[in-house]
Amino acid sequence: MARIRTLSIAGIAAAVTVLGAGTASATMLERGRYTSEPYSFTHDECGYDVDVEGASSGTFHTRIGKGKTDTAFFAFDNYSFSETQTNPANGKFVTITANASFREIRAKRVEGTVFEFWAVEAGQFRMYDSDGGLVARDRGSVQFHILFDTTGDDVPGGNLIEEFPPKVHGPHPGFDDFCGLITPLIGS
Repeated sequence: MARIRTLSIAGIAAAVTVLGAGTASATMLERGRYTSEPYSFTHDECGYDVDVEGASSGTFHTRIGKGKTDTAFFAFDNYSFSETQTNPANGKFVTITANASFREIRAKRVEGTVFEFWAVEAGQFRMYDSDGGLVARDRGSVQFHILFDTTGDDVPGGNLIEEFPPKVHGPHPGFDDFCGLITPLIGS
């Protein structure tokens, strides 16, 4: 469920951006809460179209780096979502739910405005067939490591340079073979 999870997290990030945020302590750029934020998109990760509709909720904050990481921003998102992934060709679907958190935990300046970032996502992701039967449950944590150019300004964002293979801890059948799980249930 990793690649699709990333797409879902992108939807959550978009919802966070739309909602705005209030001011916080000196090291916090923004913080807030979002509830029942709907999202939808289509993917073809498994070789056929899949329509995704869901809603997410959670709390988030963005922390400003200090000292050597003063142009880096650190995100935290404690979220949950429920989404339906449907094959429009046959109407078959699965439901995916999650309760998890994503936290950027560390950054190291490589040179100029380029940083190595480390992040961790931990929680549970569950996939149910159209009858409501549990098909798969990912749980544990996944550690992410990227090379990122912050562009040196005072706003979050920048350019992804390289993404390194994630380190998976705990059973993650959906992370290992999402298409192998979903295709027998909704077809190709």
